[in-house]
Amino acid sequence: MSDFEQLVRASRLYYELGETQNQIAELLGVTRPQVSRLLKRARAEGIVEIRIVDRTAVDSPAGDVLRRRYELDQVHLAPTIAGPEDLTRRMVGRLAAEVLRVAVRPGTTVGIGDGASILATADALEEVATPVAVTVVPLCGGFWSTGQEREPYRRIAEALGAQVRGLMAPGLVDDAATRTALVAHAGIRAIADLWARLDVALFGIGGPAWSASLVGDAIERQLEEAEAVGEVLVAPFDLDGRFVCPALRERVIAFDARNLGRIPASIGLASGEAKVRPILGALRAGIVRTLVTDVATAEAVVALDGVTRAARVSGSR
Repeated sequence: MSDFEQLVRASRLYYELGETQNQIAELLGVTRPQVSRLLKRARAEGIVEIRIVDRTAVDSPAGDVLRRRYELDQVHLAPTIAGPEDLTRRMVGRLAAEVLRVAVRPGTTVGIGDGASILATADALEEVATPVAVTVVPLCGGFWSTGQEREPYRRIAEALGAQVRGLMAPGLVDDAATRTALVAHAGIRAIADLWARLDVALFGIGGPAWSASLVGDAIERQLEEAEAVGEVLVAPFDLDGRFVCPALRERVIAFDARNLGRIPASIGLASGEAKVRPILGALRAGIVRTLVTDVATAEAVVALDGVTRAARVSGSR
């Protein structure tokens, strides 16, 4: 890492991500007084003004490639921060908060999904001065937190000054019969009616986080046989964007992920090496209209897309 890059990284960690100087010292492998001097130099040399000026940053063509190749409305790329993946995820959350703020309009219905990127967005979204007359609903059932912290969809609604509608139901039930009985409840039907009128959907693109203890042995085997690489709203899909394991879908109380591409502003979030295959699968499924990720992840998705396309062509000969 060059001297200039170290100045930029320290500045981003301190001013944009709110890390303490002690935490920055640990991440950079320097002492706390050295961090203080780095921040002072960054201000003196014009790296830090009202915003951080990173003269080493370049525009990546990966965003335009993905936008054209998958006919996306928008691709937004946050800078990739060296170090723990949480740092880059928080940058993606900050960017997603800006994208969401632009997308919402008075009178719209906004659906919020789950995942670490959604939590990062809720953390970054600042309270608006003037409330926005929108309705916010969760896109799936389930408890979001086991502690005292409010669920991300409620925090996002509060930041926007919006009306919030909760979904008092689990996200995954034991069998299809239980789901059928629950979705017949008037409270859940009311949320389903709002799902049918969604204008904006903000959701995380997840990796293969299922296990036998969560979905059962039979479903886990089906997911492995189908080579599922990721999921959105508890809906798994493979690398070619095919939704798999209908038996699992019959047990889920959530907006049908297969319909996300029909929503005017369908915003998918993810970042990090583990999300490259899930992002590509989601793009191929056609459920993302706006992608928010980071530069390194986008470039890795483009690379994987190229490799798998070439393999298809070679295999068809």
